[in-house]
Amino acid sequence: METIEDEAMPGDPFSVCNEGLVAKVRKRIQENRCVTVRLMADEFGVNRETIRQILVEDLGKRKVASRLVPHALSDDHRHERVQYAKDSH
Repeated sequence: METIEDEAMPGDPFSVCNEGLVAKVRKRIQENRCVTVRLMADEFGVNRETIRQILVEDLGKRKVASRLVPHALSDDHRHERVQYAKDSH
């Protein structure tokens, strides 16, 4: 029987994205939601784009840049902010 698919050749790109890596990334972000793409890429020995693709395409995550601003300041925090504002001018 003849096949129409090419055989793998030296120098062809290969995919390092597999279910094992997806599971590792999923577990890592469950452990620490603040972990960076760069840190995971270094940890798992793959490039950042591979980690980004796993997060977006396989796990359905999206990048959200936000800043935490407390709505209710304690008296100590309010005093610290006032002092900081006074010192910076």
